[in-house]
Amino acid sequence: MRITNNMMSNNYLGALNKSLERQSKIQEQLSDGKAIHRPSDDPIKTIRSLRFNTNLAMNDQFTQHVSDSLSWMETTDAAMSDLSTIMIRIKELTVSADDTKPADALEAIGQEIDQLINQAVQIGNTKIGDRYVFAGQMDDTKPFERKQIKDPNSNLVKDVVVYNGDMNKISMLIKPGVANPSEDSINLTGDEVFGPISYIYGQPTMDIFSNLINLKQELVKTSSTNKTSGAVGDATIGGTYTGTGYTNYAVRIDGVAAGQVTGASYSEDGGNTWIAAATTAGNPSNVTLSNGVVLDIVANAGNAVNGTYSFHVPNNGVNGTDTTWVSNVGLGNVDAGHNAQLKKHTEVGARMATYEMAKNMMESNNVTISSDISANEDLDIAAAIIDQKTSENVYKAALAVGARILPPSLVDFLS
Repeated sequence: MRITNNMMSNNYLGALNKSLERQSKIQEQLSDGKAIHRPSDDPIKTIRSLRFNTNLAMNDQFTQHVSDSLSWMETTDAAMSDLSTIMIRIKELTVSADDTKPADALEAIGQEIDQLINQAVQIGNTKIGDRYVFAGQMDDTKPFERKQIKDPNSNLVKDVVVYNGDMNKISMLIKPGVANPSEDSINLTGDEVFGPISYIYGQPTMDIFSNLINLKQELVKTSSTNKTSGAVGDATIGGTYTGTGYTNYAVRIDGVAAGQVTGASYSEDGGNTWIAAATTAGNPSNVTLSNGVVLDIVANAGNAVNGTYSFHVPNNGVNGTDTTWVSNVGLGNVDAGHNAQLKKHTEVGARMATYEMAKNMMESNNVTISSDISANEDLDIAAAIIDQKTSENVYKAALAVGARILPPSLVDFLS
């Protein structure tokens, strides 16, 4: 009889413990509204939950990438719009620079174009946060810098815009797989906006900027001499230019006697090739160049061998602006550069539309996946409350029954 009572007591206590565990589990579920807290609660739902949450995390990451990409492209789009406005204004000024304008008016047009070039350089250095949008993958480096660069061989100086970025694309994945710059790129590089790249004195420059600077120089009549070495005296340009377009000249002093230049050479390719010039010593010394151009160098004690000059000559006279060149070559260069920029701007707009669609789809996916997770994990509150009350009542009833059927213990007598 004692063994039977012990067995009954153990079974009864086991049932009470299970009832308590059941209540504890329901209370845990009610505390956060989740039906699953550990794999043993429901292995099948646990597997589903892991899959759903993995998909949600991946979709959240791709959604963030899309948002970041759109921010980058919106900044690029705004910069390209501003750049287009500048190019249109330069085109208007170039069209207005005809042969009815006096020299002062043409120079004023050139000076305005010069300021517009500086604004274009600023747009080329557009940033989003602390990253330059047109610098390629070197987005921590200021990509464009307008400066005077010197030929190390001849000391010739040229006004250029140097590019310090690279031509690499920035990619942000918005789908599973490996990044593909041709499909996932979000940026325009400097050469796509202002290129192609050409090299002047070994430094990378942009053709659109170079063409605009040449246009400006033509309009402001940069046919005056520019000393590119301290060891030279004053000089003036004479003769009648018979070339086409314009020519950038470099003149190097090869011989000096008592301050008079007795020998000189000139270059039309930035100092790569030097040609001996016909020189007549005197005060001034006459240096005859190509195309009817004559450089008169005043006798000066400062004249020294290897002293250099540089200057630009238009084709309608040594001291005037070639409006024909401006209307044809200059305007053509502006049109070609603007059209190339509009093409890239259109590509950015098309990609933005694609990413907007992708963003909408991912946001919809987030809602769907979250709904699946909710359906799989969320607790039926009403049913859980009923279960909790039922379990509580069963537990109380079991306690009442146990009080009647369990034999008295020493504790009962002590109380």
